[in-house]
Amino acid sequence: MTDEDDLPKASDELERLAARLEVERRQAKIEQEIRRTATSALGGGFRIAVEMLAALAVGTGLGYMADRMLGTLPWIMVAGIFLGFAAGMRNMIRSAERMHAKRDGEDDKTG
Repeated sequence: MTDEDDLPKASDELERLAARLEVERRQAKIEQEIRRTATSALGGGFRIAVEMLAALAVGTGLGYMADRMLGTLPWIMVAGIFLGFAAGMRNMIRSAERMHAKRDGEDDKTG
């Protein structure tokens, strides 16, 4: 008789463990999504910063080389800095729009 009495108790215990396991799995999935999103945002920020610095460096470098060839130092370099800044801003805005569109697309999928 004790075996039959233990059977319902074991079944109840198994159901409680299964419910706890499901809750833990959901929590782990939420935490994983939060970490992925934070890492993705950090990577996007670094990418934008590097693109901005690269555009400034290219504009400044090309302006400096043109100034050295033409002997007009520093005027073309200053123009190159402004053009590099403008190109960097343009790239930054485009990258931000792409990231925003990608995030909105993921939000639509998850509902």
